Amino acid sequence: MKFKTWLIAILLFSSQNINAQLHYVNNDTSNFLKILLVGDLSLNQQILDASFMKSTNKYDFQHIFHYIRPVLNLGDIVVGNIDNSFGQGKNYLKDGLKNAPSEYGVALKYAGFNLLMNANKSAVYQDLEQWKSNKKFLDDIHITQIGSFEHEQDRYKRNPTVIEKYGIKVAFLNYMEALPFYPEVSPLVNGLREDIVKRDLLLAKNRGADFTIVYMNWGSEFETTENEAQKKLADLCLENGANLVVGCHPNVVQNANVEEDIVNGKITSSIVFYSLGNFISTSANPLQNSAAIVEIILEKDKRKNVTFVNDVSYIPTFTAMYDNEGLAQYAIMPVSQVEKNNVTVPLNQTEIQWMKGATEQIRQRFNGRVKEIEYELSDAIIDDVAEVLTVTRRPLNEDDEFTLGINKHLLMALSGFMEEDTDYASQPIMHEGVIYKVQFLSLRREIPIDLDYYKHLKGYETYFEGEYYHYVIGEFRNLKLANDFCLDVKRNGHKYAFVVAFENGVKKK
Repeated sequence: MKFKTWLIAILLFSSQNINAQLHYVNNDTSNFLKILLVGDLSLNQQILDASFMKSTNKYDFQHIFHYIRPVLNLGDIVVGNIDNSFGQGKNYLKDGLKNAPSEYGVALKYAGFNLLMNANKSAVYQDLEQWKSNKKFLDDIHITQIGSFEHEQDRYKRNPTVIEKYGIKVAFLNYMEALPFYPEVSPLVNGLREDIVKRDLLLAKNRGADFTIVYMNWGSEFETTENEAQKKLADLCLENGANLVVGCHPNVVQNANVEEDIVNGKITSSIVFYSLGNFISTSANPLQNSAAIVEIILEKDKRKNVTFVNDVSYIPTFTAMYDNEGLAQYAIMPVSQVEKNNVTVPLNQTEIQWMKGATEQIRQRFNGRVKEIEYELSDAIIDDVAEVLTVTRRPLNEDDEFTLGINKHLLMALSGFMEEDTDYASQPIMHEGVIYKVQFLSLRREIPIDLDYYKHLKGYETYFEGEYYHYVIGEFRNLKLANDFCLDVKRNGHKYAFVVAFENGVKKK
């Protein structure tokens, strides 16, 4: 099967770095792990209102991540801080729980997030049953949460959370400043106490972590410069075994410090990003809508059994507002790609200027400390990733076989779905009498489905109607048999499947 050749053009910040990126593919001597980190992912009322679809009476948050998903899906571990809860009914954002629709959690999953920090105020408001409901929802969609725990025993088991991939073990810890540590409370939220932080960092080392990341909910809101308390806490973490400290809560991007030392002949890094800003925001202040994705490439030298930071960099983003048929809509923009006109975005010039102005302040703040990178995108790449997510219902980075080659990530992910552009001839469905089929999918373009993954869909066919390719499977004369088969299709991952009747090859209305 041929793939779209333009996918090969997905490179890191310039064509001169093709060879450098190929070094990030696991080989006989080294393994690589890409970690992407963002700040606050909290849902607010404006985004909630803008994401309600009156036509379906449901929420849809996919548009928020539409332009940035191809980048996030390249990370092996993708991390953010969320001050929302799931699974507590439909009283959305009306109390301290900051309850969010389940569709928002699914959108985060499709965007690539697989680890969320929640040592924050919404976790403090949860009672035990609410906490269990929230954790179950995240577990069900395969997102790990840390920062709050059922009780002290659960905390000891999952704190730190150690994630191993490609032979590299990364430990994650999460704390909330100004919250005391109450081990007797259930659920237990990770408050900040220095002796507890030291103990947790020692535990990360004893559990074999190659690299330790601490997320801190700290600092003063809207302050673009970190305060002395943040500096003191960062030093405490780094001096006791942390390699990277990431901050949330100030709502704006703050400074970063990156240092490398040689300790006992090994390269060791001390990295602090005091605040990565609001990854999602609808503020009238552009600085609060401007954020950064931090990219860490860890390399493990198999011969020496040493893990170190191969590269640390950032990607500026901006939550922009645009008009959607008279309604305000929001999406996170990859700033450099908008600046270069690589992607078509529905933004007016005022919004673009706000984005550029706010991003320049981040660039000045990080200048000399950490370099900016970019992934070259296009409308075709963004749309095709959206189509693949629709078909697979899973993020591209969920497959353990993905490697860090920038080219290969999307090529492997799109394998079996994307071919060279072809004018597909819709074949008429020709049967005499009434035939029942199960419709399980509709897409703007006809895309071949990977039958190795969807074995229950062998024998599917498509027909074109209303600017969509409709995917159907089965052939029944008996409506009950068709309904029974539809239930099987739903159980196998297509929960919106339904039965369609055709008479003499024509769909019945």
